[in-house]
Amino acid sequence: MDSVTLEGDHYVLFMLLFKVGITASFASALITSSFFKRLIFLDKRNAKENWFFALIFGAILTAGTAVRVLVGYEGMDLSLAGTFIVGLMGGMVPGSSVGFFISLPGLLKGEWLALPFTVLCGFVGGLIRSKRSWRDEFWDFSPFFTNNIWRSIRTFIDERRIDSRATILLAVLSLDVSRTILANAVSHRLIFAFSPERWWVTATVWLATLACVGIPLKIWNNTRVEMLLEEQKALAVKAQLDALRSQINPHFLFNTLNTATSLLWSEPGKARRILVKLSNILRRLLKDSSDFVPLSKEIEFVEDYLSLEVARFGEEKLRVEKELDPKSLDVSVPSMILQPIVENAVKHGVSKKLDQGTIRIVAENLEDVLVVSVIDDGPGFNGTTGRGIGLKNVREKLRVAYGNRASLDISRRIQGGTKVVITMPVKGREQ
Repeated sequence: MDSVTLEGDHYVLFMLLFKVGITASFASALITSSFFKRLIFLDKRNAKENWFFALIFGAILTAGTAVRVLVGYEGMDLSLAGTFIVGLMGGMVPGSSVGFFISLPGLLKGEWLALPFTVLCGFVGGLIRSKRSWRDEFWDFSPFFTNNIWRSIRTFIDERRIDSRATILLAVLSLDVSRTILANAVSHRLIFAFSPERWWVTATVWLATLACVGIPLKIWNNTRVEMLLEEQKALAVKAQLDALRSQINPHFLFNTLNTATSLLWSEPGKARRILVKLSNILRRLLKDSSDFVPLSKEIEFVEDYLSLEVARFGEEKLRVEKELDPKSLDVSVPSMILQPIVENAVKHGVSKKLDQGTIRIVAENLEDVLVVSVIDDGPGFNGTTGRGIGLKNVREKLRVAYGNRASLDISRRIQGGTKVVITMPVKGREQ
């Protein structure tokens, strides 16, 4: 096979294509690092974080410049776009610092103008970042210059202001045009710049630099948007769980106060004990607003609730049994997930019996799933029990927290009574 040698403008165009590809590869590789991801999206950084930021970019960009100087592979030189991005992301100090280090390989070759030029590129990027009102806006800078022009025109017409996209575009073009003019006027030995033969290839060089600035911003912005969506999703889940908690608490509060009221004249001592226990429960609810709690804590809450019911019915009427797998106690479950079920077991099970009734709580950790059962020996599920607000909210909590990975099943036991089984995943909630 014959070898192909590229010269002149063909070589320049190939190098530009290679340069854009390298930029996209570096940007995609960096954003896979959780450390870099956390660092780049910080609005404010301390001195240590700024130096880490500068070190990462400085090492990569300086290596690219060194390859160009030592091997002659000019597509690896990302000095203008790279230092400008560092300034745009990190500020004037990191941008200027990286500009200094990037220029060192060129200085060894005699490119004396490289140092002030790359430092200037980083400084200009940082200067644009310093305007706080632009910080969210510059993420929308596009690799395609026509998109930036169109959006900037619309912003100017609608809001009568020059936006960050127009400023970035003008700044990068000005820097690249200045480099080309400087290299042609002084000497290409003092500062690196492509030297195409045709004017439209020179214009392509400038547009490629704009693309090298826009591509990393676009790639990183996609990740940023995904992170914001995840954050909004988590906030929405929390809001739903908070709303469900606010529905459950009044329901539980009404039933307990109604019990205390009914005993106020006949057994004031018992009514007082109920109110004291209720105040303890409410104090706990007010102090702890967690959406997820360990099962052990949920069991403790249910025990406090059942102590109210024992005070109401008497120990000879209500008995509580527990079978708890020790491995299940540390598993996180939605807060207030068991209380409505236990309340139903008391209301529709034990309270319907003339003799003593028993409520059994069983928890098993089956590695992938947590199975919690509430069993009573009352008259049994008749098909209409379980349509109230309590179990409706439990189902909704499970749906919000786990999607279709959790379930709630109600069945009538052959030997009498009702069994409610909640199945939840052990390894985290749905993302």
